[in-house]
Amino acid sequence: MNDSRILAQLKAVWCRVKNQQALEEISKEQIKNWAVEKGLRVKSAEEREVGAFRSTPCIVLTLEEGDACFPRFKAGDDPAWIAASEAAEREAALWKKVEWFSSFWVNRQQINPLLKDVENCSQKRAVEMFDYHTSTIYSLAFQAVCIAQVIPGSHSLKEFSPLVREAFLAFYSGYRASSISALMPIVEGSLSRIVASYGSGLTIGAKIDRAIDRAIQTAARMHYGNVWIPDEFTKLNYLFAQDERVFVFETFRRWLHNSFFMNTGEYDGVTWLNRHLFAHGASADWQQSANFSRLILALATMGVVESWHDESNAVKLFFPNMNEDGTLLWEQGRFNINAQILLKVMEEKRYHGSGKLVPELPTDDGVLLRAALLSEDCMKDLVRPLRDAGWSVAVSEPDEEAIFMRVVASCKDISFGVALLYSCATDNSIYRELAVESLAILYRGAPYKQAQYTQGVDVHVGPVLGWQPPVAPQ
Repeated sequence: MNDSRILAQLKAVWCRVKNQQALEEISKEQIKNWAVEKGLRVKSAEEREVGAFRSTPCIVLTLEEGDACFPRFKAGDDPAWIAASEAAEREAALWKKVEWFSSFWVNRQQINPLLKDVENCSQKRAVEMFDYHTSTIYSLAFQAVCIAQVIPGSHSLKEFSPLVREAFLAFYSGYRASSISALMPIVEGSLSRIVASYGSGLTIGAKIDRAIDRAIQTAARMHYGNVWIPDEFTKLNYLFAQDERVFVFETFRRWLHNSFFMNTGEYDGVTWLNRHLFAHGASADWQQSANFSRLILALATMGVVESWHDESNAVKLFFPNMNEDGTLLWEQGRFNINAQILLKVMEEKRYHGSGKLVPELPTDDGVLLRAALLSEDCMKDLVRPLRDAGWSVAVSEPDEEAIFMRVVASCKDISFGVALLYSCATDNSIYRELAVESLAILYRGAPYKQAQYTQGVDVHVGPVLGWQPPVAPQ
């Protein structure tokens, strides 16, 4: 319905309607008569709920040129809309709290309980909970489908598709920080390509608004099914609570503005997923592993924004089922994970044999692997022989750095402590500290410059495999 004369007539009818004291009491016949008085050729009038997702009660006039909808309330006056709008803003505030946005491809049954859980905790705790739970949602398979099946369909992302694929494989090969850093600039690159037709002088903020505003305009038109409705019912302020697509686009816009592209001095979040902090080296905290899956979803969402901006429909709203391309990439990712486990174990043995800890990486300080190995050897080579010798054994957890563990053996009125070190090559101060409460200090593996590390220690020190525990009293 593009005839300017008809549009002017419809606007005049709506102006008369909304100036009435009680819009909900106006009859469909009355509105039909007012339209006829304006020269419109009305075929019929009916009461109808209009709109996808949350609908708007309207009187719909069927004209020769198409349908025209006259809502039963002024925009913002409907009590049901007011309640929905307040609920939408509360949810948007929770998304802001976890520094993220609502997604097209996450089931509401999965995300609603999580948003409720983060409502009454600190932002730091909320992000930790969110990242933990979404690790089962933004899974390896989910990422593989995004990379192999969604991102290549986007014109603005197609050029970067091989780079995203390589980042995925590198991430699951242990090079996590490098993978995250490779994806950070692509968000801006995709955005710039989407709005390239507007010229090169736009700021980042203007680029975001141009892309999202156009996508929301498309969503607004589809929300009502290409019928005429007063302009105020097609605006973001109204549709934010009515249309889930608009809600996603707007929360994505807010994340881009208030988190990812926030100026360095103004950013106060906890994920540190910020383009400027990364570019200017102001912080290294952007290297958190959870930021990789966030970036994959952000890029896929950028593809949807492009599709709705230019109405190309290149990237669908519905998440695709995994096809052969997605399956192959998923399997390759799993293979890299398994290979990485073997490489980590081999790397640990090489460094341990030289009396060293594996050097810390930005996303892996090595503590988990050390703790696992230390705990396993403690149970196998220390606790089991003590138990076999007749002792009851209390076992502590590894210390924060997974350098040592303590056990206490007891039988009747006798008890003694034994410490197990990750490596013989442990700082002398730790030996001295453990010697205070230990009958023996043992270590994994072979001796490595033992005399040098144990100066001044007057308890037994040696390999755990060479120590024979005393027999418990009968």
